[in-house]
Amino acid sequence: MNKPLQLIAMLIMVALVAAVACYVSARMFGPFRPQPGVSGHEWIHKQLGLSPEEQKALEPIESKFAERKRNLSGEIRRANKELAEAIKQDQADSPRVSTAVERIHHAQGELQKATLEHVFEMKGVLTPEQYQKLLNLTADELNEVNGGE
Repeated sequence: MNKPLQLIAMLIMVALVAAVACYVSARMFGPFRPQPGVSGHEWIHKQLGLSPEEQKALEPIESKFAERKRNLSGEIRRANKELAEAIKQDQADSPRVSTAVERIHHAQGELQKATLEHVFEMKGVLTPEQYQKLLNLTADELNEVNGGE
């Protein structure tokens, strides 16, 4: 495969991976609004039927995850900017392009791991039934992102 086609294929792959990671994060813990005026977190908490005590117990877990998500999302944005600049300047596949792509992939993988760690950490607060429902919601989202396959 020639260099321009390799670059295009790599960019398509990066865009696809970025879209999937952002979509999963947004649907589970971000700006996804299942109902007008309700955040994804609120929606999930409502689906789980959390008591006020459980909500309070989840606050430190939620806060820790929000900070981690902010940091990783910032890393993804910075790496995307580096990739855009490398593409503009190098106009071909280059070590700078490859490095930026690797940074994006790493940060996206870390974000997905952080999201799953967050879900698993909630087990200590939830009832077994609530936790199973959370796992089912998480699995459903992953299946939906993959086109239901």
